[in-house]
Amino acid sequence: LTEQKGLHFLLDAMARCRTRPTLEVVGAGRVDDRALREKAAALGLADRITWSPILPQAELAKRYREALALVIPAIEEGLGLTAIEAALSETPVIAFASGGVVDAIVDGETGILVPPRDTALLAAAIDRLVSDPDSGARLGRAGRRFANSAGSCAPCSSNRSAGSAISCARNCGN
Repeated sequence: LTEQKGLHFLLDAMARCRTRPTLEVVGAGRVDDRALREKAAALGLADRITWSPILPQAELAKRYREALALVIPAIEEGLGLTAIEAALSETPVIAFASGGVVDAIVDGETGILVPPRDTALLAAAIDRLVSDPDSGARLGRAGRRFANSAGSCAPCSSNRSAGSAISCARNCGN
């Protein structure tokens, strides 16, 4: 839960939401997250947030499937592997258009991308999926198809990097 992960942006966005979404923060306790917990309390969000430790992969996949969406408020998130994991579970992703996430999400088709640090648009995207779960389900299904196709085209089959595989799927249309 380092500052790069952008949880402070997500807390600000949740405070702006018209709906009252809940949040599970996975990875709590790895670093001192006291300031984030205090911020959540100051924003009146404490009762809507569950702080969970790092989870085993099987449990994490289960949580993805149960979630309405995965929100990635990170700035310059590496390869976007978390977005791919969520997509494989048909969980729609809302993220800042930053770093490797832009290769893992096709805005409006497999998830929702918003400009980095724009908590008003992040809140609007969350509200959209809370208010219209069918829209989220469509994004999730499309995200799974997109993630499954990544790297499946013959010219790209030797490429082992996740980010490059996603770019290949986008360019080859598989």
